[in-house]
Parts: sequence; C-alpha cells; structure tokens
Amino acid sequence: MTTLYTLTENYGKLLNLMQDGDVDPEVLSDTLASITDAIEDKADGYAKVITELRGQSDTIKAEAQRLRERAQSIDNNIKWLKERLQDAMEQTGKTKFKTPYFSFGIQANPPAVDLVDETKLPVSYLVHVDEWHADKKKIKDDLKSGKEVPGAILKQGQSLRIR
Repeated sequence: MTTLYTLTENYGKLLNLMQDGDVDPEVLSDTLASITDAIEDKADGYAKVITELRGQSDTIKAEAQRLRERAQSIDNNIKWLKERLQDAMEQTGKTKFKTPYFSFGIQANPPAVDLVDETKLPVSYLVHVDEWHADKKKIKDDLKSGKEVPGAILKQGQSLRIR
C-alpha cells in the first residue's frame, strides 16, 4: 500500500510534468484521478485512526478524573478516621501508646500563622506582588477592528477538522 508521503511526492511530480507540457492529457487525467482517489482513501484511514485515538484519549481522561475523585474520597476518609481516633485518644487520656503493629501519639504541630484581620498588619509585614497579564481578548478585538497594537499581531492558523 502506498504511503501518504509517497502519494504527496507523486502528486508533486505530476504537477511538474504538467508544467513541462510533455504529457498525454489522457494519461495525465488517469494518473491524477488515481492519486486523488488514493489520497482520499488514505485520508479516510487517517480519520478512522484519529477518531479511535480521540476516543481512547477521552476514555483515559474520564478514568483519570474518576480516579482523582476516588483518591479525594479516600483522603477524606483518612482525615475523618484520624480525627475520630484522635478524639477518642484525647477523651480517654491515652495520648501515647504502642501496639504490636503501630505506635500512636498526639503531638503539637509546628506553629502556623492565622491572619485574623489582614488590614491591621503593619506595612513591614506586607509583600507587594505586581503582575501584569496581556488582555488577549481586548488585543484581538482591537486588532480585528484595524487598530495597531505594538508587540502583537493577529494570526490565523489552520487545523484539520474531521466530522
């Protein structure tokens, strides 16, 4: 079976022959039709593979999302179980003990800052973060309306659409 690369190459050669004018019109027509049909058949094959791969990708993404949600659910269960166990240990006064399998202990966490009212903080405790981001929608609208925007251009790409 001929590859898409070979078909494209043959099409280019045929165009060169047409420009030279040394080709019988009937042979030219038949050859052009066979290359065009072959490219269309090849395009159908590519589209089938693309559709299959897109389906696989969507399935994998959905499964990844399901697994993320499942992991979050498990993490929530772990947190709940640890809180229940800690409550029971504190209520019974057994804050440190060992079993044949595990060691248990309630300990203080490292200190953490809790900001109760950020507006009351002195300036020496504040950090100014100044970020600028390009407003691409405004830039696109202005470029489309004919305005010149230094540092930006409007470009039109192309992509293959298969339906």
